[in-house]
Amino acid sequence: MRPPAGLAQRYLDEGTALREALDMPRRARIEAIPIGQGEHNANFRFVHPVTKKAYVLRINFASQMGLADQIGYEAHALGLLAPSGRVPHVFHVDSEPGIDGHGVLAMEFCQGRHLDFLRPGDVACAARMLADIHAVDPSGDQVLARPEDPLRAQLEECRRLFAGYRNTPFESVQVASFVERFFERAEHVAIAAGSPGGSGHVLNTEAVSDHFLIPEDAPDDGHMVDWEKPVVGEVAQDVAYFLAPTTTIWSTDFVFTAEERDAFVHTYWQAVGGRFARGDFEARYAAYLMSNCLRGVTWSCNAWVEYHDPARPLKNPKTFEKLKVYLSETFLAYLEREIFPAEGPRLA
Repeated sequence: MRPPAGLAQRYLDEGTALREALDMPRRARIEAIPIGQGEHNANFRFVHPVTKKAYVLRINFASQMGLADQIGYEAHALGLLAPSGRVPHVFHVDSEPGIDGHGVLAMEFCQGRHLDFLRPGDVACAARMLADIHAVDPSGDQVLARPEDPLRAQLEECRRLFAGYRNTPFESVQVASFVERFFERAEHVAIAAGSPGGSGHVLNTEAVSDHFLIPEDAPDDGHMVDWEKPVVGEVAQDVAYFLAPTTTIWSTDFVFTAEERDAFVHTYWQAVGGRFARGDFEARYAAYLMSNCLRGVTWSCNAWVEYHDPARPLKNPKTFEKLKVYLSETFLAYLEREIFPAEGPRLA
């Protein structure tokens, strides 16, 4: 397979359908400029040779959801969410043949910087973005996945991840003791939360800071990008994921206090402004806050074993150092105090 940059450049050079969709001269030179690559997608910026408007070319290499048409699924979600004004506009989708069997998407290049937890106003902007996105009604949609009970599924996934850690030479008795207590308390809160309710909203499911773009000159006009794993579910899942300590410390050293989490939830519902009902949000949010943190810890347990396997071909030093943080007594004690106390998570 060619390197992603080579594929992107070839697609811009040879993709007649893309040029027609954007009304670009056929022979004009257009450069693919890398702007970010993850494990599953590579993204490139390119500029219209006439209008000078910037676009993003996204090439998909794998699907976290096991989909045959990952890029088409993502494009569908973006189209569904277009009325929110909070996601990039899609201009071109090429699921098949794409480029060498890889799906291609061309969309609006959204201006802005990534959300900074320490900058005044950024967190409130994220709350308003999520509210606008969640307010879109997907009731007639037949494409996006609709998990029956994502909270229960997440707890079961945590059990599977933790099983890969137990009874190995790398298991820590102290870590295992913390995690078992977390399971007990998360299960108790999940049972008290009851069955899913209000599950009619499009979720990003990976509401990390890098997915929020905030323009310097118009912070309230921000966008949410990277819609790789959208599903239809309950808003508590997205809100809890954004606020979970295991989410924020992955790429920063920041964690929300109970008071800051409460302020975010207040701003979020204020931005919702009655566009949909609150329902049993509080109970489900508390349960998701626990399950998201439990997943972060059990994933780290599982990865800790994998990273000690000499046969593992790829080892990211940054990831390994972060695993040490997640499994440290200091962080686990913090989680037990703030998220997993016997009476349930501190909600201020």
